[in-house]
Amino acid sequence: MDTTQPPNTALPGDAPLPFDATLLFKALQYQLLVAVEYCYDLAPDECLWLEVMGDVTVPGKAQTEVKLYSNSLTDSHPNFWNTVKNWLHENFDRTSFKSLVLLTTQEFGAQALLKGWNTATPAARLSIMETIAGSSYAGVDQQSKQESEDVEGGAKSSKARKLQQHVMAPERRNALMEVLERMHITTGAESLEQRLQSYQTRHLKPIRPSKCQQFIEDLLGFMSSPQLVISGWKITHQAFTDKLSELTHQYMKHPKTFPKVDLAALKKAIDVEEIRPMPFAQKIVEIGGEHHLKRAALHRVVAQNTISDLYTDGVLFKPMLDGYLGNHLTLHQYGRELAMLGCIGITCPTELSTRSMVFFIERNGLPVEPFCGLEHTMPEFRNGIYHMLAGEKPEDEDDEFHWRLW
Repeated sequence: MDTTQPPNTALPGDAPLPFDATLLFKALQYQLLVAVEYCYDLAPDECLWLEVMGDVTVPGKAQTEVKLYSNSLTDSHPNFWNTVKNWLHENFDRTSFKSLVLLTTQEFGAQALLKGWNTATPAARLSIMETIAGSSYAGVDQQSKQESEDVEGGAKSSKARKLQQHVMAPERRNALMEVLERMHITTGAESLEQRLQSYQTRHLKPIRPSKCQQFIEDLLGFMSSPQLVISGWKITHQAFTDKLSELTHQYMKHPKTFPKVDLAALKKAIDVEEIRPMPFAQKIVEIGGEHHLKRAALHRVVAQNTISDLYTDGVLFKPMLDGYLGNHLTLHQYGRELAMLGCIGITCPTELSTRSMVFFIERNGLPVEPFCGLEHTMPEFRNGIYHMLAGEKPEDEDDEFHWRLW
């Protein structure tokens, strides 16, 4: 894996920092996206390795080096020569692969001899490399020389020559030919942003639009999970398929399972003083449920956010929601009337408040009716529906939602 050159633009405050590692993480995201595409092509008995034998490796098939770079792929560019050098390593089993791929976002340089690489025979490829190396030694590769002088002076030019000498050394000629027989250069690969958009277009049509970004983040999180990295960064066909199935089931346009909700994140945003004046909160306070306000507010937000997301994604329609709300209002009213029968003759305010709190807690702890048929509908969501109903002011006072039993 490689990255684009450090940007020349100044950071906030006009103070560029030479140790900014943002591009390294961008390059890792890019490499993971390339690996994801390879995973889609894995056969049931195949696996993919990251970093162990190079950037992206499918044993027995392909080893791919991934370069996220902005400048041109010139004849003397280290991305080409370093890649070949890696494949010449004595411990690299190049003959076990059908193809060795250099995948880069770069385009070939205008005068690059490498342009004809993919259609050339192994012998012709060797001749191209010999011409490039010979020109470098003679000092006539003016383009590469000028580039090196502009950046780091003669030191870079010398480093490039040493790299070429290493690759072209006679003692490595047999190994080099094994590489040239298999090597393919993919230039002009999509940028990170383009690759993300292409992935969404090709693979995420069944996913709710508002969840496409979350799907991608979850999938990349799986690809770079500590468990995989620690165990050798090997991704099997089965593991990848299982993760895809899990995420598709979770984020599909017509889900079967209730959407995941980050309760901890929502809870942090709850301000009890802000919600205290609201009708649903006042109806809890009047029965002595002050200490239940924060939880009730959280459940209400869970219901509101979930409904909003499902509406946005076209999963939920008004008649479906109205039916669910109406069912719970009716059941609640019958439950309240039954509880009020048990309070006949009681005039003590404390006793009535206590019985009302018992009713409140019992109602919040009832089994949950699935929302729109969604499996594992959260009790927090159903309770949030109660608090939404409690916040409404119906035309008929008899239809108003109350917790009090008086």
